[in-house]
Amino acid sequence: MAVVFSIGLITWQVKARREEYVTLSAEDMALIAEDQPPQFRINLASDETARKEFAEDVKRLLAVAEEAKAKGVDKTPDMKRQLRIARAVVIAESFFKSQGGDGSRPNVSEQEVEEIFKQPANKELFDQLVADAKAKNPQLAGGEIPEEQLKMFRQQLGEVLIGEAKGIAAGLESQRPVQLQILFQQARALAQTYAREQLAEKMKATEAEVDAYIAQHPELDIKQKRGKAEEVLNRIRGGEDFNKLAQEFSTDTSNKDKGGDLGWFSHGDMVKEFSDAAFALKPGEVSNIVETRYGFHIIKLDERRTEEKDGKKEEQVHARHILIGEGGQSNNPFAPPRTGRDQARAAVEQEKQKRILDEIVARSHVTIAESFQVKAPEMPQTPDMPPGFNPHEQPPAQPDNSEANQNNQKRN
Repeated sequence: MAVVFSIGLITWQVKARREEYVTLSAEDMALIAEDQPPQFRINLASDETARKEFAEDVKRLLAVAEEAKAKGVDKTPDMKRQLRIARAVVIAESFFKSQGGDGSRPNVSEQEVEEIFKQPANKELFDQLVADAKAKNPQLAGGEIPEEQLKMFRQQLGEVLIGEAKGIAAGLESQRPVQLQILFQQARALAQTYAREQLAEKMKATEAEVDAYIAQHPELDIKQKRGKAEEVLNRIRGGEDFNKLAQEFSTDTSNKDKGGDLGWFSHGDMVKEFSDAAFALKPGEVSNIVETRYGFHIIKLDERRTEEKDGKKEEQVHARHILIGEGGQSNNPFAPPRTGRDQARAAVEQEKQKRILDEIVARSHVTIAESFQVKAPEMPQTPDMPPGFNPHEQPPAQPDNSEANQNNQKRN
């Protein structure tokens, strides 16, 4: 009988665990999509590929959260409080929205807040959350939190706890949209903590991995970049035309077709290494290799002049250059330039992150419906007006191909 009882107990425990596995139906995915921003919902409604990618992202989040639970991340006192608050916030917001608001401006009196904190469990929760905040923020650890901030936090927590209690009384926690929001808010907290504490280190690239990646992508090797720049410089000194070599080899797409022409500029208009080298040349001279954070430059000075600016004389030069820069740079023009090694490290870490997440998803028990429909949000109606006169319509951005704009891209 003891053996039979043990087997029965094991079977019950396994079954209980399986009941915790997340399964999201097509209807669930449609509800989740309804909580996304309007523009994203429009994309989901019209693009099947976008819906599949969205489903993959959802599955990835829930799979990491499932593994976090399996590793006991949800058992720490701090995480228990995070999950507790996540649940309370969702229910409270749902309740306040059901009362005709947007969920962010609850009509709760100070007296109600005072009453809710008369309950010892709520007072203890407040004190623990304050202690958590001090432990996580080094700036708060050494001193007391200002009284005004504590009062504001106490009011906000009180509103959440009141809204949660009223929402539970109204049966909101049994509604599927609320359950899904709780699921996702808690999954996000679990996944973020697990990724930070246990996955981040595994996703870092080792120096050996970076070296191996650069060996497979020689265009990122800084030694080869310098070697190419020296080869081009030797051809210039051998009598070949600077402008044609710029058109052939320069990676500065803003001026390579103009023979690398940078126009006129002053001392402070370019990065220091470039500016110092350019102003040290005489008209017609070509520099040695000049290294900046953008890569390797060969500079040719065309002209010099002195201009009057704000009552002071300012020296300017007219130069052109050939840039042998880093390959595979970001398309973001505002992003700082990265060395080839930085790019290799980012690529390796991106690959490791994808592999680790794919492995977590593969061994998870999360089931997501990939085929689901999304209803596009209703957009506000506006009177028919000529193009460009709709107050909600953003005019198309016009490219600025002026020489001044192109020169500005080289500055700083």
